[in-house]
Amino acid sequence: MRIDVAMVPKESEKVVVPIHYNKALQGLIYAQLRKKIPTIHQSGWQSGSRVFRMFVYSRLMGRIEKMRERQIYFLAPVRFSVASPSTDLIEALAEGFLKAPVLHLAGTSLELDKLSVSKAPDLSRGRMLCRALSPVTVYSTVMTADGKKKTYYYHPAEREFRMQVENNLRKKAQALGITDYSSRAIRLESVRTRARDQKVVFYDRTVIKGWMGNFELSGDPEMLTLALDAGIGAKNSQGFGMLKLIE
Repeated sequence: MRIDVAMVPKESEKVVVPIHYNKALQGLIYAQLRKKIPTIHQSGWQSGSRVFRMFVYSRLMGRIEKMRERQIYFLAPVRFSVASPSTDLIEALAEGFLKAPVLHLAGTSLELDKLSVSKAPDLSRGRMLCRALSPVTVYSTVMTADGKKKTYYYHPAEREFRMQVENNLRKKAQALGITDYSSRAIRLESVRTRARDQKVVFYDRTVIKGWMGNFELSGDPEMLTLALDAGIGAKNSQGFGMLKLIE
């Protein structure tokens, strides 16, 4: 289930945010969720030692007037999307946005312009072509020769990228209580990835690398729906791995 949010500034025609705005946008989302779910930041769905927040959000979308001094100047309105397999979470978020007299994003005061809710499409044919709305990140922590930890981010063309995305979806399915999650078919293929699709994001002093582009997923329809609702790859609740169905 997904909501699409459009916002406009209360006192100007422009929305100004830092280039690396993921944490600020996450803060806006949590601020609305906490009105109905006060413990949302500490709660989640567990699979083994992993806890999933079970929501994902897109990058900001809109007309960019300019980029200057590490800031982005959007012309109003500015839009973004949030998805989750939890109906309760999406309903709480929508209610929070609808009732908020003012929305704070990176020091800018905004108000809601439009909010729409859409459910997942029919995926019974077992295949979908998607475009990333936020970078898909897949990584491993490795030890260097001198004993230091290093984060290695995979390219979509690498086999490990596909395997981690598929295994991550199965863990999310387990956390949600989906039966026979381990045997449900799911396969990812990178359809188009260009050098410019790589994005480097600073989130709370951490460098995270991810990939935009087009991806094809095939397999069990419920797993495909989960990919749209919960996102693919890692760090979904930090603004990574949201997909939009193309066909």
